[in-house]
Amino acid sequence: MYILEMGKLQIGDIILTAQAGFTSKAVRLSTNCQFSHAILYVGEGSYIHSDSLGVHSNNIQRLLFEKPSHVEVRRLKDKTLIDRAVMFARSQIGTRYSIKESVRTKNPIYNTGKAKTKKQFCSRLVAQSYEYAGIKLVKNSDYCSPKDLQNSTLTDEINDVLRAANNSEICFANSPSPLQRQAEVTNHILDSVRKLTLQDVQNFEELDTFVIENPTYDKEITNIVRASGYLTLFNHELTQNPWRYDGQLFLSIDEDTPDKRKRAKFELDSAKDQVGLYSHNYLMCQNIRGRFSLVYFEMKMALYRSLIELMNKRIKAAEYVLENS
Repeated sequence: MYILEMGKLQIGDIILTAQAGFTSKAVRLSTNCQFSHAILYVGEGSYIHSDSLGVHSNNIQRLLFEKPSHVEVRRLKDKTLIDRAVMFARSQIGTRYSIKESVRTKNPIYNTGKAKTKKQFCSRLVAQSYEYAGIKLVKNSDYCSPKDLQNSTLTDEINDVLRAANNSEICFANSPSPLQRQAEVTNHILDSVRKLTLQDVQNFEELDTFVIENPTYDKEITNIVRASGYLTLFNHELTQNPWRYDGQLFLSIDEDTPDKRKRAKFELDSAKDQVGLYSHNYLMCQNIRGRFSLVYFEMKMALYRSLIELMNKRIKAAEYVLENS
């Protein structure tokens, strides 16, 4: 089995993949392409993609490939606007998947047409993310395939980013993912909101706007989020990886691991990035809460405060390891 070398990836990389299974083979045959799926790497080991669960994030270390030919990494020649593309992709998390829209890509009638729905599929998500940033990777970002992304003249293929996976990496990739639970909870919240309001709310960004514009739903939607378990999802991470938040514990595990400082540096950088993101989101919610008396945004502010505190513990743990190893 093969795995992507995370240290060689860059934010904004487009990863094209092919996996075993009927659906993947059908897509490859119908598009005359060796790849059936496209994902966007957003940094710190995380990627965003659209699959049957909708648009969600996952860990790049959970991707395994049977053959080197099952993956290709493409990188933009001009990297100046990548952050805007990543921002758009993040805003789409929770958006539902549409197999019907994906199938329409193969019909020449839709080559110049506009999307029939706000729903997503893999290559549309990547192409629309970059088009939002002002970069037109393909002829029509609403209807495009992994092959269209592969053939884009604005990207280059990046070599030597794949290596053989070791046993521990294979075990981790095949272990239960907390992000799977997060995706399920996110979908439950948005499905419940759609049933309650009869409105096509596709993601949390649209949900925020809906609550502002329809304050009569404020308490009911807040209760949906609270009852879903979304606000305590991070407790699983604390239970599974306590070493991330305790410097002495971090230092004591796998004492002979030569890459411990490298791991600590990764944890430090990742946590600092998360603090920046959560702080930005907190201030946005605080600003909205100052203008509108909505308990929904009070709830979100409390969540971001907890996440910032958690990431600060992660920073201190990583700094402790770097100082004492």
